[in-house]
Amino acid sequence: MRMTLTIKKMVKQNNEKRNLLTPENKTYYENMLLYIRTNAFKDEKATEEVLLEMLDHLLEAQKEGKKAEEVFGKAPQQLAQDIIESLPNESVKKIMGFSLEIILTLFGWYLVAWGAPDLILKEGSTIYLGTASVSIVLIIGSLVGLIYFIFAVLKKNAFTSKKKKNKVTWGLGILFGLVWAGVILLNIFVKPFGPAIDIHYYTAFGLGCFLILASYLFKKTREAK
Repeated sequence: MRMTLTIKKMVKQNNEKRNLLTPENKTYYENMLLYIRTNAFKDEKATEEVLLEMLDHLLEAQKEGKKAEEVFGKAPQQLAQDIIESLPNESVKKIMGFSLEIILTLFGWYLVAWGAPDLILKEGSTIYLGTASVSIVLIIGSLVGLIYFIFAVLKKNAFTSKKKKNKVTWGLGILFGLVWAGVILLNIFVKPFGPAIDIHYYTAFGLGCFLILASYLFKKTREAK
């Protein structure tokens, strides 16, 4: 029956069932969940199936008065690593699709933020193709590096205390903000170059909304599989 569940439904079930765990068991399980999920190159559906099976097994054991450590052992990180190694790799097609989804989302919001003032003031703007090309390359490169770094940091801190996890989350949020601010400042202070194209005041905002919608549809399609 579980094989017929979509990724979205499995994630939803997991979120709901985790609330049935005792605080101690929940912490133990969620540490493993974070460690396993931060391996982006493993098949997403197979990963969620294994995580849900582990959760069901733990819930059954909990009814018998057992703790997670009694069920999965005293070395959860090693167990999680063994599970990761047993999972099939994600297909290149799906990895590229997920990457495209993220890029469309971020570019979409970037264009919305950039185009909102023009839309409000009803003033067009000028795009310089040279500057735009460099910005796009830098944004994509920064995003790829940042996402890889975020996953690596989250995985490394999966079995640390909740307090340290919160600090890491705040730190990553600040880092993401700095990268985003750097991209914006680059466009403000670097002298424009390349062929110039005048665009209407609603073009950037409208294109941004379109990219966000496209990303949303990609996400829905991926989760429905």
